[in-house]
Amino acid sequence: MKEFKHLPISDYLEQAASDSPTPGGGSVASLVGALGAALGQMVYNLTHTKKSYLENDEMTKAAVRSDFNALVRLQTDLADLIDKDILAFNSFMDALSLPKSTDEEKAIRRKAMADATVLATQSPLETATKSFEVLQHLGSLSRYGHKNCISDAGVAAYLAHAALKSAVMNVRINIPGLDDKEFAESAERACVALLEDADKLTKEIEVIVYSRL
Repeated sequence: MKEFKHLPISDYLEQAASDSPTPGGGSVASLVGALGAALGQMVYNLTHTKKSYLENDEMTKAAVRSDFNALVRLQTDLADLIDKDILAFNSFMDALSLPKSTDEEKAIRRKAMADATVLATQSPLETATKSFEVLQHLGSLSRYGHKNCISDAGVAAYLAHAALKSAVMNVRINIPGLDDKEFAESAERACVALLEDADKLTKEIEVIVYSRL
């Protein structure tokens, strides 16, 4: 399978707009989360050499640098999820196309579909979790980022929040198809917690950014 994360953006957009089911919402959510992480890094890169920033104490600068490093890692993780989500969808479609003429074939097909549904749930849940982590590492950049690019810290937070909410929707569309009810309940609890915490964190960052415009 071609790696969508390596496509030129124009090709990815064309593919997303086509009648192909991939890349779908889960893949796009991962892309948006990766963009949020990238934009957060940009704020740091436009800030860390500025005189006003260098006047901060070493502990503050170390904390901001740590957040930057985390965003570098999260961008890579979320970019990988662009294709991981597509692979999960394809595995479900492969399972759906399995023969079902005999009882044995039906059992094999049911098992394959159940396994594929778990993968299709885990992938967007991972995207939602990683997107929340992006939000967690944007707070310091909203506080200490250079004023000329502080709005980009806010946009990064909005992107991460949108990615999280979009990924949660992709989790929830798969939950009813899960045979493992314990996993289904755990996934739903995770979604509820992520949405609640992300709403609060995004609002906090938004307030900080607007106070510095």
